[in-house]
Amino acid sequence: MGSHQAATATVEASGPDLQTRATYRMLLARGLAPTEAANLTAYLCGIAVGGTHWSIGEVNRVLFLRRLARSGRWGSGDGASSPALRPAG
Repeated sequence: MGSHQAATATVEASGPDLQTRATYRMLLARGLAPTEAANLTAYLCGIAVGGTHWSIGEVNRVLFLRRLARSGRWGSGDGASSPALRPAG
């Protein structure tokens, strides 16, 4: 395995969760408020920010679901049968 492949494997093994938390902590250390740091981290990950105020945990959950959808392990009908996700009524 070449050095680039080894580095890529290491990044994938550590996961985006660790990368986003490191970015978030760096932004906090530079003086951003927690919401600002989480929103900027979300933006850097390609998540629409708009008027939404993200937490770093929410950013990581969206990224997790994005990975599932892109890998084909999550589809439009998944979760529909879950009682917690059904509309009240």
